[in-house]
Amino acid sequence: MPLETILLFIVADLMICLTPGPATMVTVSHALPNGPAGGMRGALGPIVGVNVGNFIWYALTAFGLIALIQTLPTVYALLRWIGVAYLIWMGVNMLRSTSRKLHDQNSSRANFRRGFLNGLAVHMSNPKALLFYTAFIPPFIDPAGNLWLQFGILVGLTVLTETTGLTFYAALASRSRNLVSADSAQPIFQKVAAFVLIAAAFILAWWNISDGSTAMLFNQPTGFNG
Repeated sequence: MPLETILLFIVADLMICLTPGPATMVTVSHALPNGPAGGMRGALGPIVGVNVGNFIWYALTAFGLIALIQTLPTVYALLRWIGVAYLIWMGVNMLRSTSRKLHDQNSSRANFRRGFLNGLAVHMSNPKALLFYTAFIPPFIDPAGNLWLQFGILVGLTVLTETTGLTFYAALASRSRNLVSADSAQPIFQKVAAFVLIAAAFILAWWNISDGSTAMLFNQPTGFNG
């Protein structure tokens, strides 16, 4: 996998992970309590649960996309363009939507097991997760390369970005007064993240044109061999 693809994925995925969502909220709720049940120790369960959810989603996505690449490469080429459109939609949606309020979260005193199950359940039950993995991953996969290796790299990068984002907010929650400051900074960060995602979409669109994905849609041979 080219270094530029890895770097673009890290930047785009990190912007998404640092924008509060359901996984962030459940992690913050477990980090809020004072004492040994809260803080970074309390957040560990949800963080592990969310990352296990990532592995499950990646496994499901990998089997489906690899089968699609090998049997219907033209459809996969279309899916890569859908992924570009999805990134643009996410960016525009971030510009238009209001940020979630972290300081409004209620604390959840729980052990590692309950935190793990809460994190896993939230991540697996998120109705947007299937759309995210189906649309976000394809533009970063080269159909002509080693597919399993590429998915393995993306899994590792997602664990890195997801853990970074959740740990950041868990650290703020362990000193809950910082959550108000984070909420005040969120609108600015959300706009920056939106522009980064839109820029990433245009870069991926250029790569699609350069490697022949557009020609594939018009049934012109491009050398994809799965």
